[in-house]
Amino acid sequence: MRMTSRKKEILSYFEPDNLEWVRGEIGSPPLDVSGVAYLLHGMKSFDTRHQLESTRRTLETMVAGGLLERVTVHESRQVRSGGETNATVVRYGLPGQCAVTRDTGGADSAIDGECERLD
Repeated sequence: MRMTSRKKEILSYFEPDNLEWVRGEIGSPPLDVSGVAYLLHGMKSFDTRHQLESTRRTLETMVAGGLLERVTVHESRQVRSGGETNATVVRYGLPGQCAVTRDTGGADSAIDGECERLD
């Protein structure tokens, strides 16, 4: 497997120096394909299926090469019609660090604060 600049950039998202920024942008690792595509390509990654597929293939190549670990998790997701559905999501993280835990605290464990929308 060749170590391309794209693979190096993806691995840099797991470095301790960048981890706080990544958490602020897309959440804590393990990361899903759409989150990594957003970090790589910005908002335009949501408009083109090609960038998502390219990112997914790169992540799968990194899994095959032993650089990342693949974990399948079941999450509940919001649907546009206002409901909720269960989704199977594939997430990627560093080998040996892909422990995904379910949030059982709910609203009781939420962080207090205020949110303001910036346009």
